[in-house]
Amino acid sequence: MQTTLIIDDKLFEEAANLVSVQNPNLLVEMALTEFIRNHQQPKKRDIRELIGKVEISPDYDYKKLRNYSDPSYF
Repeated sequence: MQTTLIIDDKLFEEAANLVSVQNPNLLVEMALTEFIRNHQQPKKRDIRELIGKVEISPDYDYKKLRNYSDPSYF
């Protein structure tokens, strides 16, 4: 498909520098591919939907996980 696009120069330059691509056709194709991939992902579920469906270990200590300096964490 051949078409003419008017793209802001600064926007194009920033995108091209991010992915190290200077070919306009390739850059637009990459952007469209990424756009489609991001919008086809399954919807994220609300964590509240898991209430009553997940069993938590009685010895689970969420406060311990916050302390990354604790050697037993690793």
